[in-house]
Amino acid sequence: MFLCLIAAQPVLAEMAPVYYEGFSRCYDEEDEHYGYTGGNDNLWGGDIATAIAIYQDAPEWTFTYCNAGYQCLKVGTSSKQGSATTPEIPCEGEAVLSFRVAPWEGDSLFYLSIQGGVTSDPTVYTLKKHQWTDITIHISDITSGKIRITFSSMYKHRFFLDEIYVRPVDPTVGTIRSLEGATVDFGLLGRNYASSSRTIHIEGANLKNGITASLEEGEPNLFQLSATSLPDEGGELTVTCRTGAAAGDQHGCFLYLRSKDCHSNTAVVKRITILMEVANIDLEGSGTKEDPYTCNDVITLAANEGTVWTGTRYWVTGYVLGGVKRYDNKENGNYDGISLTDKLSLVLAASPDETDDSRYVTVQISDNARAALNVVDNPELIKQAVSVNGLLLNNNANPLYLGKPGVRDVRSDAHYIRPPKGTMDIDRTSSEEEGGKAYKILRNGQLLIIRGRQTYTVTAIPLSL
Repeated sequence: MFLCLIAAQPVLAEMAPVYYEGFSRCYDEEDEHYGYTGGNDNLWGGDIATAIAIYQDAPEWTFTYCNAGYQCLKVGTSSKQGSATTPEIPCEGEAVLSFRVAPWEGDSLFYLSIQGGVTSDPTVYTLKKHQWTDITIHISDITSGKIRITFSSMYKHRFFLDEIYVRPVDPTVGTIRSLEGATVDFGLLGRNYASSSRTIHIEGANLKNGITASLEEGEPNLFQLSATSLPDEGGELTVTCRTGAAAGDQHGCFLYLRSKDCHSNTAVVKRITILMEVANIDLEGSGTKEDPYTCNDVITLAANEGTVWTGTRYWVTGYVLGGVKRYDNKENGNYDGISLTDKLSLVLAASPDETDDSRYVTVQISDNARAALNVVDNPELIKQAVSVNGLLLNNNANPLYLGKPGVRDVRSDAHYIRPPKGTMDIDRTSSEEEGGKAYKILRNGQLLIIRGRQTYTVTAIPLSL
């Protein structure tokens, strides 16, 4: 799984803090320890940070499953998620939060949340073992005049916390902001997804020499930028998710935006996390001739947008229920039941006795495959298993054919496998000539299909002509 990695972050202007907490009184003056160990004494695990009394420089913190380390705070236990929430901190408009954080031995994750303001910076971090990391967060939209910050262990991961500052923002300092926030998430994609794009709106202030954009760390090869540079004031960037990521995992990288402060010439860096997750859909087949998709697979794929490539052919197997009766009785009409008179299509299901039409798959048959597959000329196919090879998406990536999940372009003898004629176990009785047209009758509870001089028995299939 792809997770946010800590990178060096710019420290905005060092204005006088409106809030500070350093847990500086968490130590043993007589050097008898009492558990005030861990963190600042370079101890990261074992029998450390067991002190229950937490001495704060500023009062009114809220602690859950926390202990004191050496002049720092330890959040979380080996079996409990912990959290530490600051008191209400007065500030207006915008502020800068900075702090130091380090992981417990073997752990790495933590996250923070802000009440009373918003941030476009990352809020979930993966920490580096045996070292402190300095993090700076820009907070905006502080409309209530106060904020509270909660630092939480994640999935029971523990961490040390120290040197928490909140400062007002210097309006003259160089900044880069993303109006879309700190993360561009393409969401859950089908395992054979099509490429897609997201637009990011970037704002720059007090910069010089423009803004450069680059994809780094993680898997940058899975993404593409529309541009690698923007003017000082910012602009639009488009990130395109390329195809090729493995199913069943989360993938991503970082988008770094870099510039220079126009006054101090110091570096200004903005990091945005790019994420995508590829579904690992549980299917019964793989779409090959030897291991075809089932009708249930086709329905599952159709419900997951973009899961099958346009232009790629797959094998599908199912039981023939008939052809498609259409709303307007034309080739392009939608499904309106099962028909025995349509030569252009098939209705397949995973079971020969399926009666739920939401479990049906439609098949487009054409060219020289039609003679062997249509139920008008081949009524003996009813309730028999066939395999067809076709497209599961049209040119517009639409998985539906005649209103149902479908298989298109079954057009030659290389695109189907059907039982040889004359080998089906079907009860045949003589009938009067009916002009070659197929029709149904119900006699003593038995459904009969009649075509020409032959009568074919079929059971438990609701058909409509």
